[in-house]
Amino acid sequence: MITNKKPLIWWKDRKLLAGVILVILSLILGSYGKILFIIKFYEPIYLITGLSLYVFSFVLLFIGIFLVGWETVKLIQQRTYHHVKKTVKETYEYTKELPKRGYDYTKKLHKKIVK
Repeated sequence: MITNKKPLIWWKDRKLLAGVILVILSLILGSYGKILFIIKFYEPIYLITGLSLYVFSFVLLFIGIFLVGWETVKLIQQRTYHHVKKTVKETYEYTKELPKRGYDYTKKLHKKIVK
């Protein structure tokens, strides 16, 4: 059960934004590192730089996924909790009215038959 009753707004959450930025940055650095590795394969400085950027991009990617993952799980739990709470309230209100509607319908039907 979620203990935090305050709604989570995804664009105001620092961890989620940091995670998304890290994932995007890792994709950019990984692509650049791969390009350096492939194009300048025979020059050692570019080879080492490309491989280093590529490995570093994976580190950033995993950190970003970790941050985005936990915040996304919290967001999904919160939305599910509020949806279920709303649905239960609507179901309760509908069910509460059923006996009264049934009684009124039966009473009207009885009066119609008696006439």
